Amino acid sequence: MSKCACANVKPKSPPRSARGWFLALALGFISNLCACTTPPAISVLAVDVVEVGSTANEVAIRLQLTNPTKVAIRIDTWNYTVRVREDQVYSGQWVAAITIPPESRLLTAIPAVVPIQNQPGPESPWSIDGSLRYLETSRFSQLLYDLGLNRPSAPFTASGPGMGSGGTIPSAG
Repeated sequence: MSKCACANVKPKSPPRSARGWFLALALGFISNLCACTTPPAISVLAVDVVEVGSTANEVAIRLQLTNPTKVAIRIDTWNYTVRVREDQVYSGQWVAAITIPPESRLLTAIPAVVPIQNQPGPESPWSIDGSLRYLETSRFSQLLYDLGLNRPSAPFTASGPGMGSGGTIPSAG
């Protein structure tokens, strides 16, 4: 009576490089699957000086966000730079914590502080560029976002001939 040689052999685990390759491939697939989300459209409507101080002016950047998808999109963080007369006067980050309902538009604002020596006004040309991190509101998207595996962002840029004045100061979301 002979025994089959295969019955006594334990299956070997794949070499480490094969496991690493499989893991990278799986994570890449998941990341690409979730990266197919359509970003919100970002329009800068105006830049207004909303408060004049003794050393700096507070500026509100008025925005319209459009969600073209059939699922809600959560806005997470704005990263942006403001220039007045081609000089960088502000660079910062703003945590939005707002949600754009499916197939809708939303008006919002983000703040900037401009030093008094760069006094913005009606004749002060400005430009803004940056990016917006966002995610869909599904549990799977949230999990990948929290794990740092999928952090989609949308770039934006705008410029104008001069700043307006008045209006409300943006508040944290």
